[in-house]
Amino acid sequence: MALLKKTKTIFYVLISSMGLTTYVNANQQITTAKVENAMTQAFQPLMQKYAVPGMAIGVLYQGKSYEKYYGVQSLADKKSVNKSTLFELGSVSKLFTATAGSYAQSLSKLSLQDHPGKYLPALKNSEINQVTLLQLATYTTGNLPLQFPDQIKTDAQTLKYFQDWKVNQPVGQFRQYSNPSIGLFGEATAKAMNMPFSTLLERVIFPQLQLQHSYVNVPKAQQTNYAFGYDQNNRPIRVNPGPFDAQAYGVKSNLPDLLQFLNLNLNPDQAKASIRPAIQGTHIGYFKMGGMTQALGWETFDYPASLETLLESNSDRVVMQSNPVEKTLVKSGARVFHKTGSTNGFGTYLIYIPAEKFGLVMLMNKRIANAERIKAAYEVLNTLKQTSHP
Repeated sequence: MALLKKTKTIFYVLISSMGLTTYVNANQQITTAKVENAMTQAFQPLMQKYAVPGMAIGVLYQGKSYEKYYGVQSLADKKSVNKSTLFELGSVSKLFTATAGSYAQSLSKLSLQDHPGKYLPALKNSEINQVTLLQLATYTTGNLPLQFPDQIKTDAQTLKYFQDWKVNQPVGQFRQYSNPSIGLFGEATAKAMNMPFSTLLERVIFPQLQLQHSYVNVPKAQQTNYAFGYDQNNRPIRVNPGPFDAQAYGVKSNLPDLLQFLNLNLNPDQAKASIRPAIQGTHIGYFKMGGMTQALGWETFDYPASLETLLESNSDRVVMQSNPVEKTLVKSGARVFHKTGSTNGFGTYLIYIPAEKFGLVMLMNKRIANAERIKAAYEVLNTLKQTSHP
């Protein structure tokens, strides 16, 4: 991983109800032990509280990477979580779908202002073709739901679902977080790139990002590293196939790969020139809802962002309901970026803050409330800041 070398810069911190404000000063070192202690103090209580079998936590801070592994990847064989352990990412997969679409646009294979019927001709005469690819990627179609109806299982049923879909809210004026929405965006991207979506990720996007162990379909040789997830009754479970699963929630990865991905978002100049514009393109915010601005995949916030603002972005109101948005275009300025993800047996959280040179990855093989993940990550950052204070 191409990470910056550790610096000896230190920060005084003012922690207020409005967020974190940083003042540069001189030279107390953050040690590996201090960072690992901060991770353990914030996240290990969640393992105990929710009977989480295993967890992997990674931190990027001031140019250095830290990894910490806890528990087991399977209760049956008691194999310890390690740097090779593969976790299901759930909706964090949407970040790779967004990157793929942004990459296709950087190659002029598509435009975010295109309509899906350009790439899926069967949709040309349907109401869904009123929607742009940008609106699909940002969940602003108006009323595509969180999930496909249970009876939608095959490709033919999925296509007919979109052919029959009807607009019932003004397009581009409401956000409804939606797997079908970004799923169709990913499928249109794959058609524009003339290959299946899973191939696009595994053979184009992941190699461009220099990810070595990220998969849609876990290969046989990696099955021993694929953790079992656990439901709320501690029964082993893994994600089931579904319509547009690869695009919406189907990626499996390990901690080193996600730290690599997070580092390239934190420091796009370290990315390959061929993928750099795509990464930067995912950071542009397009629709604002309260304190959150929806970018491509990422949810973004003005820096500094309070804990309350981050929590509200994952409230039931925001995740489960349709909410009015304001069209915007945020290309610069100090921002906070985050994304949660879950399957029935796994939970994931990514956050990075360029102004703090901070990023955090949380992977666990049990799903717990998003609020708990966000609070723990926020605690890690606050602890590191307080530790840095002479």
